[in-house]
Parts: sequence; structure tokens; C-alpha cells
Amino acid sequence: MALTSSDILEMPTSPESGAMPWYPHIAEWVEAELAGLSDEQLDFHDPAPEKEWMWWSCRTQVSHIAWDALVFTKRRAGHLLWPDGDIPQPIDWGEHQMGPNNKWDRVLDTDLFWQVPDILSHLKVGIGWLTKLVEEQPIELLRSETKTVRGTEFWKYVITTLPRGAHTDDPQGSSITYDLEGSLWMVFYEMLSHVRSIQRLKLHQGLELALELPRVGYLRLPHYWGDTDVNGPGMARI
Repeated sequence: MALTSSDILEMPTSPESGAMPWYPHIAEWVEAELAGLSDEQLDFHDPAPEKEWMWWSCRTQVSHIAWDALVFTKRRAGHLLWPDGDIPQPIDWGEHQMGPNNKWDRVLDTDLFWQVPDILSHLKVGIGWLTKLVEEQPIELLRSETKTVRGTEFWKYVITTLPRGAHTDDPQGSSITYDLEGSLWMVFYEMLSHVRSIQRLKLHQGLELALELPRVGYLRLPHYWGDTDVNGPGMARI
């Protein structure tokens, strides 16, 4: 099995340890930052085109984190978690698929999962799947599972935070190949960046933060920590 521990927060430079993220941190950090927020504070956002980091409210941010934990894990590693095809149904997968035909735009069904406890319960399901995956699968297998996708400026930017596990296949970054080790670290960093967005939204409202996040992964980049409010690289395919 891969190495996991609560003090592992970033992909080690050396591949020897095979260390993987401690996903339960995400649920703990989200719960801590959302505790005590009113509906007005939870739903505060700004749809101005130049304020991308404020487009999603705290509630929407955590809904996206839960969506990520569920949809990414099922799509990328479902064959490892459920080799017999007996896939759980915490959400309607057809309505939450990735791509232009999705009913819900990278968030959970807001008709069913609007209250924070409901969203958190689904987040914890996905976190449980991710934890099971890294605790049960050997690092050699994770590194052998590769996938090539059409690149985006966002992916081209954020994979610079990984010492291995993802690379562009051409100078333009129009094709990106990553292994499962790399993509599992990427989803940890992705979720962490949205926890940071929750913190930034709280700070913008004059609210105190519950904790100090580690500045690792995507948070080393200025757009996702908040060193700048300029919109980051986009998700349009190159």
C-alpha cells in the first residue's frame, strides 16, 4: 500500500517513500471554517467577470469540493475501488457527469444538497473513497495507471507544483499525461485551494479564520493563495 500519514501535506521530491495525501484533513478544515457561519455569510459571492475567485460562495465552494471527491474518484479510480462494478450511488451519476451535458456545473444537486450538513456528509463519503484508495493500493500500481488528456492553461500552470506524475507532451501544453499518483495529489491540492477560497471569502467579509492552512501545492501559486486577485489561467482546452 502507499504511505499515508497526517503529517504528509505535499508530494515529496523524492519518489522513494511513495507518500500520498491525508485526505481527512480536507473535511476537517472545511468543517472548521464553515462552523457558525450564517446563511448570508455562506452565500456571499460576487459574479463580476474580473473576480473569478469570488464567483462561488462558501456554500458553493464546499459543494464543489464534495463533487470533486465523489466524481473524480469514481471516474478516475472506480475500477480499482469497485472491480466488480458494484458502484455506490450517493448521487445521480448521470446528472453529475463531467462535460458540456452535465446538469450540475461541478457542484452537487442544489435541490437535494443545499444544507451544509448534507453537503459535508457527501464530502466525507468521497474522502472515505480516496482514503481507501491510497491505503489499499500499492504506489507502483498508482504510477502505472496513466492517462492523456487535452490540456488547459490551468492544468499547464498547476502541474508545475508537482515534482513528478504529470507533464505536458508538447511546448503548448495541448496534451497532458499524468499517472494516478500525480492526479491523486492534484485532487488534494484542488480541494485545498477551494478551502483557501472559503478563507478568502471570510476575510473579505471581515470574519476570523478558524485555522492556518499549509501553503503547499497549488497554494504556492499566487492566484490560489490570494497574493493577487487577478483571474488565474482558464479551463478552456488548448
